[in-house]
This record gives sequence, structure tokens and C-alpha cells, in this order.
Amino acid sequence: MIKNLSQLKKSLKVGTRFQITGHCRLEYIGQLREVTVANTQGFYSVLPNEPDSKTSKCNGGRGSVLWWSKAPFWNFSDGVCSIYSSDTKHTEEYLIMAFRVLGEEVA
Repeated sequence: MIKNLSQLKKSLKVGTRFQITGHCRLEYIGQLREVTVANTQGFYSVLPNEPDSKTSKCNGGRGSVLWWSKAPFWNFSDGVCSIYSSDTKHTEEYLIMAFRVLGEEVA
């Protein structure tokens, strides 16, 4: 289970899949995503079964991007990784995205 930002950065490699469990745009909740690019600044992801979707085609086919931000903007609980627009208020109002990395066994 991922417990901090350092572990998350190490686990999100090209091909890693994750499921969105919460999002500031409700229509994205439940989506399965696959990482296409991960680097020191953030990661890009696409909908693996929908190559023609707007999400998969954006950013030159790399998919949508999420920048890492600093550790205080993140919360890790019960295998769910959540990023917020506030470093002090981790509530639904400030949620950007929450997701669960699939097949991850980080100790």
C-alpha cells in the first residue's frame, strides 16, 4: 500500500494502471487510467480501452497530466492517493483527484 509521495512517484511507471475514486469533475470518477509518461514533474495518463477519447488524445496523445505538487497537498489513506488544491484543507471541496493504484504491493 502506498503511504507517501515518494512511494507513489516510484510506483507510477509507464503502463501502471489506476482507478479514479474521487475527482473535482464527477464524470471522471470510476475511470480506469494507464500511465503513459512519468517524470520528476508529474505524470500523464490515458483511458486504455478508449484510444479515441478526448482524454487519451490530449497533450499529443500522452493523455491528461497531473503535476506532483508538494507533499502537504497529498493524503494517503487505505490505499487511496488524494491530491488537493490546499495544503491544509483536505476536504471534498478542495479535492483535485483521488485514485487507487492497481496491482501495487508497496510495503
